[in-house]
Amino acid sequence: MIEGGLSPSRFFPPLVVAVAVLLVVIGVGTIGHLSGGALLGLVLALLLLGSLGVAAYLWLRGRRPVAALGTVVTAISIAIAFYIAPQPWIVWTALFFIGVGLIVWDTRQDTTRPGAWPLAVLRVIFGWAWVDNAQDHFWNGQWFSGTGGGFAQVANGAASHPPAYFLDPFYQGFLKGIVLPSPDTWAGLTACGELSFGLLLAVGFITPVAAFLSLWQSSNYILMKGFISHGAYTDKAFFAADLVILVTSAGLAYGLDAALARYVPAWFAKWFMGVSPEDAYGVARKPTVTSGVATATVP
Repeated sequence: MIEGGLSPSRFFPPLVVAVAVLLVVIGVGTIGHLSGGALLGLVLALLLLGSLGVAAYLWLRGRRPVAALGTVVTAISIAIAFYIAPQPWIVWTALFFIGVGLIVWDTRQDTTRPGAWPLAVLRVIFGWAWVDNAQDHFWNGQWFSGTGGGFAQVANGAASHPPAYFLDPFYQGFLKGIVLPSPDTWAGLTACGELSFGLLLAVGFITPVAAFLSLWQSSNYILMKGFISHGAYTDKAFFAADLVILVTSAGLAYGLDAALARYVPAWFAKWFMGVSPEDAYGVARKPTVTSGVATATVP
């Protein structure tokens, strides 16, 4: 983790990136009238190809072959979760945690505060939970059925119930005017968001961006179910966890951000990882002793 502390300004660049990603994805999905199935295929392809690219960079540039292998294994688990029928829950889940475990093991040398492991646990568990939700929507919730499935039912109910507090009318207008006319697209966008943000959080890659997008996701679930509704208690727990992950820069604790921060271009570290150039090159410097004098070296 960053030794120099956290500045609020550190989170502005990742917030800008998160908003830009959100606008682009929603624009492509809605303007292009993409079906939920088409969105899922596109997102899975991007995640799998992106994982291979990150793994190659880890191996060749970051000299973290075990973390690279873990990244590939985690990607394979995602492919199994969505492409293999009947749905092998135990298989993909086991591979998911094995892959993440390899990443944690190999990036421990990049984590300057070993005691920050609870942040890694929080990040991994809630990241997996997002992915698990997404695959459940695919196999059991029928969110990709062409009609929106369970998502459309929840959205319809949220749009039609009597307002319970002052934000309800505004959000119900959003549901009626934008979401419900294209329930298949929005079901796909929502589930693909869970899949993407969850995977990024679990492996600790561009964690601030993923955390901001996860906060957006949880906020929508809370507003859809009703802020004062008991039914939104799990979504409030997700919101709280994602907020902790964000403000503590949890990707720098046994995550890919810790291993890659000093190897990626400075602009990427700043805008996607929330790390300044000075911090990036100090994330994993370790002291060595030469002739009785302590010097800093990068492993």
